[in-house]
Amino acid sequence: MDILGFLTDDWKKIPANYRWLILAGAFLIFNSWLLDHWESSQIYLFWGFDIRSLDYSIGLTLILLAFTILIIKQFWYFKTVLAYRIKYPLNKLNEEFFLISFKGYVVLFDRKTDKHHHIVPWETAQDLQFVDEWVYLEVSFPPAVTLQLPIGNTSKTIPYNKFNTGIAINTRQ
Repeated sequence: MDILGFLTDDWKKIPANYRWLILAGAFLIFNSWLLDHWESSQIYLFWGFDIRSLDYSIGLTLILLAFTILIIKQFWYFKTVLAYRIKYPLNKLNEEFFLISFKGYVVLFDRKTDKHHHIVPWETAQDLQFVDEWVYLEVSFPPAVTLQLPIGNTSKTIPYNKFNTGIAINTRQ
């Protein structure tokens, strides 16, 4: 069993550009510590500044910048997810909107606006709690205009040509 597997999985979830900021900051802090403990009597100057304090300050700033951006993005995602959950609550599924998966291409059909919206990526469906709430159809998207779309697990259908193209629903942007 991999004891530190959860750390590597979480590390992979951080975008690569932020990982580089964190690693660069950690390197600069380590470099500062190394210079401080290698020969504490000698002062290393760079443009008149002590390199140890400069490395530490820049390293800490890079790490804090990366984590601040990540936290702000999480609040932005939360706001977007909350807005879509209010607009498409699960208790209104198959009444005001319904979901169909066309060979892995998940589409939300909004009955109020008569538009269909592509749900992308998979994490968006997870955020909105739509996973396995859709009806599977073994046809490609867009289907034939004469196709009758099933509404949930009922016997009701609606013609596909009633719906116009909407936007892509993405909570990860």
